[in-house]
Amino acid sequence: MTDKLWGGRFAEDITQEVLDYTLTVDVDERLVFADLWQDLAHMLMLGARGIVTGEVAQAVLGSLLRLWDRAERGELRLRPELEDVHFNLEQQVIEELGRERGGHLQTARSRNDQVSTDTRMYLRRIQLDAVAANLDLIGELLAFPETDLLAILPGYTHSQAAQPISVAFWKSAHASMLLRDVRRLRGAFERTDECPLGACALAGTSFPLDRELTARLLGFGGVLSHALDATSARDYLIESAAAFAVGGNNLSRMAEEIVMWSGHEYRLVEVADAYATGSSIMPQKKNPVVAELARGRAGRTAGTLVQLLTMAKGVTLGYSCDLQEDKPYLWHAIDAYLSTLRIVTGQTRGLRFDGARGEQLCWDNFSTATELANHLVTAHGLPFREAHHVSGALVAALLKRGATLRDTAAAAEILGELGHPVDEPVLARIFAPAAAVAGYTSPGGTSPRSVTAVRAELSSAAESHAAWLGAARRRLRDAQEATFAAARDVAAGAAIAKALDRIAPSLNGEQ
Repeated sequence: MTDKLWGGRFAEDITQEVLDYTLTVDVDERLVFADLWQDLAHMLMLGARGIVTGEVAQAVLGSLLRLWDRAERGELRLRPELEDVHFNLEQQVIEELGRERGGHLQTARSRNDQVSTDTRMYLRRIQLDAVAANLDLIGELLAFPETDLLAILPGYTHSQAAQPISVAFWKSAHASMLLRDVRRLRGAFERTDECPLGACALAGTSFPLDRELTARLLGFGGVLSHALDATSARDYLIESAAAFAVGGNNLSRMAEEIVMWSGHEYRLVEVADAYATGSSIMPQKKNPVVAELARGRAGRTAGTLVQLLTMAKGVTLGYSCDLQEDKPYLWHAIDAYLSTLRIVTGQTRGLRFDGARGEQLCWDNFSTATELANHLVTAHGLPFREAHHVSGALVAALLKRGATLRDTAAAAEILGELGHPVDEPVLARIFAPAAAVAGYTSPGGTSPRSVTAVRAELSSAAESHAAWLGAARRRLRDAQEATFAAARDVAAGAAIAKALDRIAPSLNGEQ
């Protein structure tokens, strides 16, 4: 007979090849904190409901606390032959206490609800870390100096010069995008923050569980009540992967602009030396490698989303081993996304934009031609479509002469020939990129007043998200501290009811 914890009906053990193929201990290292916290909460609940004796609860809780101390010191090792984190910790409790006491740890619980609980607990931390990292980057983008309000950049559509914008306008646009990433992460957190513990294998149990108690001890916002759904659900993982993929794409779009604009042909921005490398053969090179990698690593987050969707689409309700393929890919995406957020924040702090170069490109690329059309509408009473036609004809004529909008004398001459004369001083004012930027005064436009108003709006939203983040982190911290405090009291000989009463204010959000 096999000596596996599940081995009662088996006459022989799995082969080493099968063990190697199915084990997850390397992936489960990240779940040790969650599994131990969950074990403590589960044993406190079993004791409180009289499912195990006070003596068993005291012994098991003491053993789990000793495992926690070993984990904190970096001394706890997961053994591959025990397959996963759950069997590893249970076996170590049994080895210390014997099966007559340690064997009660898995009462009224399955690895099916256990792994889902662990993963949700870990993922909550990651979602909050991602919110925090996004808020840091948003803060960096919105902390632009006043000079950025009129530092000119060409704005692009179809990758062609369109209208002039400012550095502040560009930075606040990316901050606006990232705030939606924060909202996506908060939504994913809300649906992750439901406790499946107590669903057992898929159908619940005949033991009189208190699922609300374990949910509170683990800091969850509520219980995922349906047992079959609780053990089967992986949509919260897919939703998180989608949030990481969208966030990675948004970072990639910013990175693409930095890579492109730092090239000699544009010369609009330079990254700090600390975020670039040189060439092994060409001594003149300064390569924006952080931005390039940020662009490339978006592929990891996108690939994870596709992998998780593919993994889950053919699995019926109830646990199947297909579902253990979720974590290796998700961990990969998490590492790529968080590290990119953090390094992009540092890179953003050191970006140096060249507003003079941006203004020169706007002149050369006819970026203010729309302003002539607007002037012909307001000052000459032309329909916009006719004004658009006249402005386009001017651009075509200037191009034939090899001229740009800087050549206001030529522009005045051509407009006269087209039957819509405009004085040269007026054209000099209309065509100036800085004047155009200052003149886009509509809400959300490029004018300093409009950008300043949007910054205030975005900053207020960021502050609200930061307040939510702080409250969410405090809730998880308080629940963990309360669970460990109750476990220590019981391990030291206190009655479980008394220990739980003592921590009740913390679990209820009271001081």
